[in-house]
Amino acid sequence: MSDTAPATAALSHWNRLIQLAAASGSYTDCLRLYAGSLLAAGLRGDASTFPSLAKSCAKLRLPGLGRAVHARAFLAGAAVSRDAFVRASLVDMYAKCGRLPDARRLFDETPHSSRTLVAWNCMVSAYGRNSQVEEAVAVFNSMRRAGVGPSGSTLVGLLSGCADPTSSRNIGVCLYGYSVKSGLDADLLVSNSVLSMLVRGNQLDAARSLFDCVENKSVVTWSAMASGYLQAKDCVKVFDLFRVMQAADQSMDSVVLVNLTAAAALFGNLLVAKGVHALVIKGGFQCQDELAASLVNLYARCGDSLAAKEVFDSVHCKNVVLWTSMLNGYVECGSPDMALETFDAMLCAKVQPNKATLLAVLSACANLGSPNLGQKVEEHVIGMGLQSDLQVSTGLVDMYCKCGSIQPARKIFDNVSNRDLAIWSAMINGYACNGEGVEAVVLFSEMQNRGVRPDAIVFTHVLTACNHSGLVDEGLNCFHSMTVEYGIKPSIEHYMCMMDLLCKAGHLSSAMKFFKEMPVQLRNQFLAPLISAHRAHGVDSSIEFVSEELLNLDSQDSGHCVLISSMLSCLGEWNKARNYRRLISKQGLVKKPGWSCIELGV
Repeated sequence: MSDTAPATAALSHWNRLIQLAAASGSYTDCLRLYAGSLLAAGLRGDASTFPSLAKSCAKLRLPGLGRAVHARAFLAGAAVSRDAFVRASLVDMYAKCGRLPDARRLFDETPHSSRTLVAWNCMVSAYGRNSQVEEAVAVFNSMRRAGVGPSGSTLVGLLSGCADPTSSRNIGVCLYGYSVKSGLDADLLVSNSVLSMLVRGNQLDAARSLFDCVENKSVVTWSAMASGYLQAKDCVKVFDLFRVMQAADQSMDSVVLVNLTAAAALFGNLLVAKGVHALVIKGGFQCQDELAASLVNLYARCGDSLAAKEVFDSVHCKNVVLWTSMLNGYVECGSPDMALETFDAMLCAKVQPNKATLLAVLSACANLGSPNLGQKVEEHVIGMGLQSDLQVSTGLVDMYCKCGSIQPARKIFDNVSNRDLAIWSAMINGYACNGEGVEAVVLFSEMQNRGVRPDAIVFTHVLTACNHSGLVDEGLNCFHSMTVEYGIKPSIEHYMCMMDLLCKAGHLSSAMKFFKEMPVQLRNQFLAPLISAHRAHGVDSSIEFVSEELLNLDSQDSGHCVLISSMLSCLGEWNKARNYRRLISKQGLVKKPGWSCIELGV
């Protein structure tokens, strides 16, 4: 018996254990067996050792340890470090650990004769995962020139890089054509990838045509099509697809039910929500964190915070996603105080909040109008090192503005260097809501000078600022700029701001001109400021036209009925005025009382 036989047998034994650990998903145990047992026995490993180690480092996202494994493979000898399978596994490891330059360097150092299909696929998939589709296509073309025939996995890697509508319509469609020409479209993985690509590119008609042509659909096929309809906010088609799926006896997984839950949330019907919840329980998925969070969101969208809390309480080990869903649920249901109580309970449960959690809590503080609580949340933001995050900074600006604390909001705004449209919009709206119209207009001008293109929402904020501060000329200039310079079609909000601004300033002829230019079906939305202005400035002949318009509109708003009645009284039309008063009782209209709150102990 050779002297090396015991060592070879020992290496074979440890290799089998290492491979078994990696195959079963016990990646930490795999690395521990190598470091604590194989190396401790004085063994270096061979070509059968390192692919499992590289896979474990990739799964655990440990690039430093992966580099050490690479070094160990090099020390194990040329036969190991040059092995095609070892090199391919190391390329894949670097790519999945976000070390794409290292992956490409190792791939380029591999001799052409040793570049197997697996190695090419690893490189193509690496670029695809990073949405570098042009580089992925370049590797794909090099692969074909080298005489290596692509497989279904090659196309799946390429198609994963078509993550936006532009690449989906251009490169993605070409890849689809290649898959049909090469016969690779018969591979279900390729068909599913093409379907997902078409969905990402908003090509739902093409996606549905492909979906209908796939014979042996998997649950992934159904989920991909459903996600496309969800993306288009077409909940009816999601439910129709689910019914067809049930008729085809297709098994469901948690992804299907998450899509169905999201569709029910769009629908916003409590009865439908309970039906979807029953399906989740029937499938045995109610304890899964992702589905529990989706159900909490579903009930909150339907306005049933109690049902959302029941789902929340039914989960014993709550993760941060579930806590955040419950927080958002309370905010959406108009219970910011409960949201803040839930946040305190989350901290007591030693669950670390994430960015989404803090954004939800900031919304609660803004809705509650509590700057003191907002300051405490800002301390959490600083403690977590998120003060430089643009989305969090926008949330802080919005919260302080809605709490009436403009100076802290402006300080945060000024400290942000890479401002996007959202944070400009939040700061302008803050000035608008706090009656500082001049500052809002100045900031809007600064935003334009810095090359940031305003949208319809920003114009709403600026017009609101002009309205609150009585800036008639600035408001007219802003409205003209929006419609003529930027080509934005006025919405109800824009017209309302202008009507209110002109009416309060006594520019009744201009207000009447705006009124006449509006679509007739929208005019009942704009009657309140017009009628109030005529009452405040005295009745003239022009009011008769408005009164006739009012009589021809069927208002379902008690406030409008009161205004109409008052206006008719001013005109001496007592019987008509009395009829409009009676309309409030007849239709069961209720005038909502106003309310306000103050923070004690400040």
